[in-house]
Amino acid sequence: MLLPAVLLVVLGAAPVKPPSRPAPGLPQTKADSGSDIIALPMMTFSSDHGISYGAVGGIYLYGPGKTPYAHGIGAQVLFSSRGVQSHYVRYDGPRLIGPLRLEAGLEYRRELKSPFFGAGNLSAPDFRGDLDNERYTFDKGAPGGWFRLRGRPFGPTHPLQSYVGYALRYTSVDTYDASMLHQQRPLGIEGGMTGQLLVGALWDTRDDETDPLEGGVEEIALRVSGMATGSRYQYAGITLSERRYLKLSSRLTLAQRLTLDMLFGEVPFFEWSNTGGVNVSEGIGGMSSVRGIERNRFSGNVKAFSNTELRYHAANLQVFGKSMKVGAVMFLDLGRVWHPGVPDGKWHEWHPGIGGGLRLMRRAAVVRMDYARSTETGRQRVYITFGHMF
Repeated sequence: MLLPAVLLVVLGAAPVKPPSRPAPGLPQTKADSGSDIIALPMMTFSSDHGISYGAVGGIYLYGPGKTPYAHGIGAQVLFSSRGVQSHYVRYDGPRLIGPLRLEAGLEYRRELKSPFFGAGNLSAPDFRGDLDNERYTFDKGAPGGWFRLRGRPFGPTHPLQSYVGYALRYTSVDTYDASMLHQQRPLGIEGGMTGQLLVGALWDTRDDETDPLEGGVEEIALRVSGMATGSRYQYAGITLSERRYLKLSSRLTLAQRLTLDMLFGEVPFFEWSNTGGVNVSEGIGGMSSVRGIERNRFSGNVKAFSNTELRYHAANLQVFGKSMKVGAVMFLDLGRVWHPGVPDGKWHEWHPGIGGGLRLMRRAAVVRMDYARSTETGRQRVYITFGHMF
C-alpha cells in the first residue's frame, strides 16, 4: 500500500495548467490567471518515525507578471506509528512585495519518545539500538511560526540571494524518570520560548532547483536568540553550507554537500541537533544528515557532515499517461560533533553511513527511497520520503 500512495502524490503533485478566466476588458493568458487546487493522501516510511500517514494539499493562485504563481498555500496533516505528529500551513508569495519573496508558516510538531543520547561525539556508548528504551527518550511538543523575506538584490537572474526572517517556537519537555535527560538535566530541561532572528545569503548557480545536474549553491546563515527576540535563552548560531553538482555524463551526476554548524552562548539542549539555513537539517544521524545512523544520535554545539551521492538517470517511463524519470543513487555520508566539557574523541573519528536508493521524479516532485547502513554498528535503516536530500 505504501508505494501506490507515494506514486499518487508524485503523479498528482505537479501543477495543473491553470484555466483561463479573463476579466471583462482585461484579457489574460492561461499563464496569467486562474488557480490550481490539489489535495492528496500521503504515506511515507522511515526507520526513525515508522509509517507516517496523513494528507497534503496546496492552492496556487496566478496573476499577470507573477511567476511561477502569485500566491501558494500548502498544508499538511501527518501522524506516524511512532507517536510523531507534524502539521503545518505555509504561504509562498514569490513576488508579493515588488521583487521580494515572502515565505511564512505555522507549524505544530509533537514527538513521543524523541531521541536524546547526551552531548558529544562519543555519547551514550552503551546504546544498542533500542529506540523505545526510555533511557534515551523524552516527550516533546513544539508549536511555532516563522516568516522569511528573500530577494535577489542584483536582479532576477543574478545568483546572489539574501534573506531576513524571524522564527518563534515554544518547546515543551516531558522526561521519564529513568532517562538520561532527567538525570543530566542540561540547559533547556524546562522548555520555553525561543525566538530567532534569521539572516542569510546564497550564491545559487544550479541549473534546476529541484533536480540539479550542474552548478551549485553556497550559503551562509546566522540566527540570533535573546531577550530582544522573545527568547528565554541567549545564543547565536552560524551555518556554512556548500552544495555542488557535477554532470559526469548524460545520465550520471556527482552531488556533494558539506555543512558546518556552530552554536555559541546559552544553548538549550533541544537546539543541539538543529542547523540553520533555508533548508534546515537535523543531526548527526537521520534522513537529513547521516543516513544509517539513528536520528540525532550525536548532537552538540558544533556539527559537521558530508554527503556524497552518485546519481544515475536510469529511464523515462509513462505511468497513467504521465511522464516520470526513474533514477538510482549510491551514497556515503559522514558526520561528527564537538561539544564543550565532554570527550569528543580524535579528529578523525567520524560516523559514516553508506547505502543506495531509488528516485522517482515528476516535474518538481521527487520521491526518495533509501536503504542505509552504519558501518560502525551494522544497523540498517530505510527511508521513504519526498525531495532530494540536497
